[in-house]
Amino acid sequence: MDYVTMFQEIQAVMRKDYAGAQDKQDWPIQHPDLATLTQVPDDHAFLHLIQQYLGQYRDDHVFFFNDQIPYQKVSFSVRRYQDILYVTAVNQESRLKLGTAITAIDGLTIPAVVKAHRLELDPIPERQLFGGILQAAQTVTLNDGKILSLRHFSVQSDPGVFTYRQLQSDMGYVKMTNFADYTAIQQFYQQYWPQITALPKLVIDVRVNNGGDDDNFRPLLNAMYVGTVDKSKSEPDTNMQVNATPRNYRNWQSQFTPLLPKMDDSGRQMVTRITAFLKAHQADGLISFDVPGGEETTEKIHGTDLPKRIVVLSDRYCGSSGDSFVLAAKKSPKTTVIGRATYGVWDYANVVTQDLGHFHLAYPITRADWIDRGAGIDGVGVQPDIHLPWTPEMITEDQDLAYAEHFLNKSAL
Repeated sequence: MDYVTMFQEIQAVMRKDYAGAQDKQDWPIQHPDLATLTQVPDDHAFLHLIQQYLGQYRDDHVFFFNDQIPYQKVSFSVRRYQDILYVTAVNQESRLKLGTAITAIDGLTIPAVVKAHRLELDPIPERQLFGGILQAAQTVTLNDGKILSLRHFSVQSDPGVFTYRQLQSDMGYVKMTNFADYTAIQQFYQQYWPQITALPKLVIDVRVNNGGDDDNFRPLLNAMYVGTVDKSKSEPDTNMQVNATPRNYRNWQSQFTPLLPKMDDSGRQMVTRITAFLKAHQADGLISFDVPGGEETTEKIHGTDLPKRIVVLSDRYCGSSGDSFVLAAKKSPKTTVIGRATYGVWDYANVVTQDLGHFHLAYPITRADWIDRGAGIDGVGVQPDIHLPWTPEMITEDQDLAYAEHFLNKSAL
């Protein structure tokens, strides 16, 4: 399949099958023209071109990859403060250190870079993500005037962190960097649940949380609520819709049918019902995602007496199931969310894949209907109860945690 034909397929998906197609149909998306597509020299260039194109939709549940091209990126992270990018993490890139200031990318000042990428970047400086821009860049300029040629490294997966420690005599601390690693998370609960529920004050740190499965944070809800309540009390005030199209039915079926033998009975039944629903409604477009026979029994949260007060620390790097967790925390009567708004990659979900040879387009097919009343969180995140603006001092000083400890100590139990 040539690049022009592939792009036409991708464009068709984003205009008809993507769950956000109707919401974003009037966005000023810049589409590559025929002249650009016919001059693409190779798969690497096409991959980069389409990734930039899709970035304009500002949905991190939409991504494009090639199974024969290793994913590489610069091995450091940055965050914007005023007109400078500060290095907040360093992995394999040995020429930089924490706190290094970057004043330009490819010779352009940071405000000029932001203007050039205004369709991709968040309007709020502390929420702007520069990873994709740096990946495509050639150089960065440091605050001492030195120009560094950027190097790219193979991406190394970060192991999940699930830790508990005691901060004070009456205060515990939990850190969870994903809700995906089922085995490690269950072992964590088994080992530390008595301590988590033994002290009157608790900090739960999900400032970095890469999401996963909502079921993996369910036990924490017991610590966050009082008495016995319906689990629905912790869930977002929205219903789900699905974009029921022939393509979405085919992609769902091809993605999940091979997995059926590995699923338990309830999983097989759920996937089978959804597949039948999508088949029956594949010409209906965006409809309520009411799958017959899928009604759940009312689950309960069994609140624990301790802790009495909880702070959840949140930030831009907490998304998907991390968003879900912070949404639940906001509904808890004994929990306060402190920090910065979460990532906000939640409104469009249930990702399927359109295969295009060695290229693959992943995109979501369900939509939260609270978008219609302006309550969606994609791109804005879950707002904290107390916002602490990000500053470069936070790279080396955990001011969020210090604030949380002070807040819990002055709060009446």
